[in-house]
Amino acid sequence: MIPAVAKVPAVVGPAEAFRRACQYEWRHLAALRSTWILLGVVTVLSALNGITLLLDLDKRHTISPATVADVIAWTPLSVQIPALCFFMLVLGTGPVATDMVSGAAQTTWLTVNGRSTAYGAKCAVGFTMGVGTAAVSALLGALSCAVSLSVVGARQPEWAQTLAPAARFVGWMGCWALLCLALVALLRSRTVSGLFLVLWPLLGERITGGLLGYVPGLDGIGNWLPFAAGRAMLTDVSAYSGEERPFAQALVGSHLSASSGAAVFCLYTVALAAAGLWAYCRIDAGAPLPPSGWSRP
Repeated sequence: MIPAVAKVPAVVGPAEAFRRACQYEWRHLAALRSTWILLGVVTVLSALNGITLLLDLDKRHTISPATVADVIAWTPLSVQIPALCFFMLVLGTGPVATDMVSGAAQTTWLTVNGRSTAYGAKCAVGFTMGVGTAAVSALLGALSCAVSLSVVGARQPEWAQTLAPAARFVGWMGCWALLCLALVALLRSRTVSGLFLVLWPLLGERITGGLLGYVPGLDGIGNWLPFAAGRAMLTDVSAYSGEERPFAQALVGSHLSASSGAAVFCLYTVALAAAGLWAYCRIDAGAPLPPSGWSRP
């Protein structure tokens, strides 16, 4: 009888392990019906952006590139955060919350062999989903605007001038996806995280910035708060005409330039994502310890 030969486990490098973890996260996200329903809604609404643009035409049937960029970004000046965020909030908070609620976290950690690897994969897939969705939304919105302007015989804007605002919008949405994921890991509640992400930009940050302005030495601190910087990133106030600029500046609520706002908002995102990693690696999933031979990261 030929003796059985023991198989030596294949050694998987960190890069390959991370790739497999990302593939695992994407398959899990793509298997959810809600993912495709939300993306379908985003697609339809993006295609209707051209109708919104027609409401801003002046008497000469002209439109400024700044207005077009504002429409493509889902009118961030009107709601303080892009409307796309309300749809991405569901997708962004899901990867961590679902694992915790369903008790699948232990399975995830064993599958990818590490909490930090699992969190990194969730961040990578979430960021890619946010960036990809925003890019498609911006493209569809621009096409819809161009078609609508052609139908009514209006002059096309300088589309090249909308590329930079659109790029900042795409980056903003990638950061938003990371913020959603990190807050769920920190607060350990999808509902609380969702309420915070909606109410803080709309009300909380404005109130906080106003109150801190009365503290000696903190005058102007409101310009540097996370979503004040985020609004400055999305909306280049200097691109507006003299009559519109004061109103746009008041709605943005920050005197930072678009590039400075982008840098500050991205730094806040990196810091919160790092805090989320720390919290995620210490989450008690309520599951038994892994089998002998494995160790929790």
